[in-house]
Amino acid sequence: MSSKPLISVVIPTHNRSALLERTLTALAGQTFPLQDMEVLVVSDGCTDETVELLHRSNTPFSLKIIKQAHQGPAAARNRGAMHAMGRLLLFLDDDIEASPSLIDAHARAHNERSGRVVIGYLPPVVPSGRIDFLHVGLRNWWEGRFYEMRQPGYRFRYSDLLGGNFSLGSELFARVGGFDLSFRTHEDYELGMRLIKAGVDFFFAVDARGYHHEAMDLNRSFARKYEEGQADVLMGRRHPELLSLLPLACPKAYSFLGVIPSALAFKCPAAGLAMTAVLRQALAFLQWARMRGLWDRLRGGLCAYWYWRGVAEKLGSLSAASSFLQTGPARLPEEGCEIEIDLREGLEASERILDQKRPKSVHIRFAQQFIGSIDSQPGAEPLRGVHLRPILLAGLAKRMLIALAMEGVLDNPILRNRSDCLWR
Repeated sequence: MSSKPLISVVIPTHNRSALLERTLTALAGQTFPLQDMEVLVVSDGCTDETVELLHRSNTPFSLKIIKQAHQGPAAARNRGAMHAMGRLLLFLDDDIEASPSLIDAHARAHNERSGRVVIGYLPPVVPSGRIDFLHVGLRNWWEGRFYEMRQPGYRFRYSDLLGGNFSLGSELFARVGGFDLSFRTHEDYELGMRLIKAGVDFFFAVDARGYHHEAMDLNRSFARKYEEGQADVLMGRRHPELLSLLPLACPKAYSFLGVIPSALAFKCPAAGLAMTAVLRQALAFLQWARMRGLWDRLRGGLCAYWYWRGVAEKLGSLSAASSFLQTGPARLPEEGCEIEIDLREGLEASERILDQKRPKSVHIRFAQQFIGSIDSQPGAEPLRGVHLRPILLAGLAKRMLIALAMEGVLDNPILRNRSDCLWR
């Protein structure tokens, strides 16, 4: 077996031995050469039979067992990366059942272009016998995220980095500082933001498929929202430019009850707890009565309450929250981040300019006619050539035609034929 494997698969786990066993079994069936990979399982304070399972496992690949006190997934992933020998790190959650092509697809994407982050596909698998409103909603959410990523010319955001199935070079991971240990959830989003700031390209590999065995229930979903509220405060402190994008910046939009959940979380937490206990029981009735619309609205309100409880835990008062939201930076143009392109020379020339300059925003013209702008987006990757055509077709096609008409292109057969090349 190779002394220095090409890929190190890092799996953090905490008291989920049955899920972990299925994950290891799937990794044994990879089409990727098993002698060129290692698997590092980090037991994050496990008190079940996880460690015993690992010691008796007879895997066809190199398996390293690392134990630590319970510190959360960020610390576990960093610990695994510290002991990894591969030039590529592949982070995989313990509830992901890898398809046979998963590791091979990650490796192929890195071979095509080095220095990128590769995000794998995670189709959700709902437990049999538990097809309820919650799991239908979760499945729609997961599939919606990946549907966006597979669209041509998609502009990646920091929140597209999903920690359950992604890979990057070990040197790159060390250079950006790994996961932030302050985060117990959304640690992947925070790492994604630092990678975006570092100018690293994201790539979605649909063939890097790992089936996500979803084990979420209502109580865990509320606990998750509480953790997300805490994480968003940390995110706003680390990256103030993201404040306007976070739910805590727009409480009325987050809940059907407007500001009531935030007021309860900050001012009347005891009343909020009593209310949520009653409404939690109402969800069961609405599920039984198949009243999906009311169920969605009620759960949305409860999620908002628990989110704001997490925010309140970090900030303490509504006045402190208001002051916190004022810390975001003014949206001023950044030097060297905005350019202008003229489409008279054709789309391919404009795309090359975008690939060379990688601006955050761009003004688009055709001769003397202004067509529109692609604005800077906090947390989004700088513009690339592949972004131009989808943006033109989706939002600026009418203005493009008007510009062509104003410049007389549509009246001149020679120029009209040239303009046809814009869309090829």
